[in-house]
Amino acid sequence: MEEFSIKGDNGNHLKISFQEVYGFPESTCNWGGYEVRSSIEIKSNNFMVKSTLWTSTGELHDFFKRLEACNKEIKGTANFTNYESNLEFVVTYDELGHVNIKGKFEEFTENDNELKFEFNSDQSYLSLTLEELRQIVKKYGNMRGVER
Repeated sequence: MEEFSIKGDNGNHLKISFQEVYGFPESTCNWGGYEVRSSIEIKSNNFMVKSTLWTSTGELHDFFKRLEACNKEIKGTANFTNYESNLEFVVTYDELGHVNIKGKFEEFTENDNELKFEFNSDQSYLSLTLEELRQIVKKYGNMRGVER
């Protein structure tokens, strides 16, 4: 099972684990790459979410590229929003290698249930995240899927 996590201080984290990838490798989805049904887990201090998340490998590819650039420059922001817009988060680097992760998750967008979260991390944790995402991108390709 493919997964990646963004780990932070005091056990805080955001983790996305693939449950099923649709169309791989034959057909891509409208959101780029292959549609993914995944589980999401967010822990931010005393708050926690475990739910289902729909995303695409193309969205993850684009996030990986932005995050990789920030990690290399040790500055900037990498944002992620899935096609249903129920998960949005921003990873912000400062010049000292400190990282802030801030976002929101709505389990069902038609209801008013939302977790706003924020936690701190650092560049060493994000190096592990990048390696996990690199393996996903290597397997599933970019917005157009894998080269065949």
